[in-house]
Amino acid sequence: MLRIPSPRFSIPLAALAGLLALSTATQAEKAADPAAVPAPVSLKGAYGKYFLVGTALNARQYGDTDPATTDVITREFNCATAENDMKWEMVEPKPNTFRFERGDKFVDFCQRHNLVVIGHNLCWHAQLPSWVSKPEAGQEKLTKEVLLARLKNHVQTVAAHYKGKVRGWDVVNEAINDGNGEYRDSVFYRLIGKEFIALAFKWAHEADPGAELYYNDYNLEAEDAKRDRAVDLVKYLREQGAHIDGIGLQGHFNLTTPTAAKIGETIEVFANLGLKVMITELDVEAVREEHVSGAVDARTGNRPVPRFFPEISVIREKIKLTEPQAAQIEPLFAKAQEEIAAAIKAREFHLIGEIREATGESIAKLLDEKQRAPFEELMTAPMGGHLFGPPPPALTPEQQRELAARYADIFKVFLKHRNAITRVTFWGVSDGESWRRQSSPLLFDAKLQRKPAYDAVIAVSSAAVD
Repeated sequence: MLRIPSPRFSIPLAALAGLLALSTATQAEKAADPAAVPAPVSLKGAYGKYFLVGTALNARQYGDTDPATTDVITREFNCATAENDMKWEMVEPKPNTFRFERGDKFVDFCQRHNLVVIGHNLCWHAQLPSWVSKPEAGQEKLTKEVLLARLKNHVQTVAAHYKGKVRGWDVVNEAINDGNGEYRDSVFYRLIGKEFIALAFKWAHEADPGAELYYNDYNLEAEDAKRDRAVDLVKYLREQGAHIDGIGLQGHFNLTTPTAAKIGETIEVFANLGLKVMITELDVEAVREEHVSGAVDARTGNRPVPRFFPEISVIREKIKLTEPQAAQIEPLFAKAQEEIAAAIKAREFHLIGEIREATGESIAKLLDEKQRAPFEELMTAPMGGHLFGPPPPALTPEQQRELAARYADIFKVFLKHRNAITRVTFWGVSDGESWRRQSSPLLFDAKLQRKPAYDAVIAVSSAAVD
């Protein structure tokens, strides 16, 4: 997630920009006027004839225990991605110990509710359990051969487990750096080189020849160097004989960056390579103190660091902590939270998982045998889930208008390029459980109420000419 500085205008230009914004806001208000929007139309009803319309789901949502949430999911979407529960740290937390329970439950939910299943993801430098980067017992350093074996085993085991159930996989996620467009200095790239990407695609295709395979990244619309590297990567994969079907443009946008023109241009670049183009993680920051865009470090000003552990009160209730245990555990959580805050400040995001894992192991030693299983369940809840983080802020009428206008502009681009786009997935159902919840970035608020942005998106579809 890249930080994009906001442009600074002179006073006369700022005044002009204000007039233009007012005009756009007025249009968005008209689009959001119920009288201007054909009644009740869902997102999949409005756009389903052009491309799939998806959402990311967390464990609570696909648990199917909240009828209101399930109703929104099944009414609005025809496709779903597991937000966290198919990632390496969740599926293979320990070497060759695979835990498919959550992913299987997600797939079952999708099958029962006629949602196309998207797998996310097979290889990513983040949310990676620390053992993957450590040497084998008796070795001083991790070797290329060991890491290759771990990667192959993970990719093929997971892809084979879901064979025939998943439409497509984000095979490799975010392998390109911000700014300079070089390959990210992950453990995979350091030891294997860019060949790890081609091998991951080859192994995934071997395990499930019927699944579509995608490369997924953020800011390809905002950074020419990053986009150019992604184009070179696609050509390299084909040269190596690796099967690739599509490109995933994550779509973590703000109100101004990237421009609609740049989004359209980027869709064309990849479509011209013969790739399917997907918008895979769409959300738009409505609240911000600085312009940012991207995936890992998207944030708003100096907002508090999200919690990465359940509250001690929740742990007390769930696993029946004794007072002496609580007195020992609370300082461990506080220390870990400080370390995570420091890691985020230093942009060492890969350390977050390691800190959580080490803290969890330390706490588990303080628990008895009956307490460990429920504690592990709490600790493996998605880090962006409903347990963690403050609630989203209420938007002002002006912020609602700005968000509606921005979403309308974005969907005009998607409609223009509908012959190239096969899927648009929102990264979450509502603001209340969004990983960017402090930015109020989605079409439904924390109470599952439609925002003006929803009506603006629907209104755009009514203007399409087939």
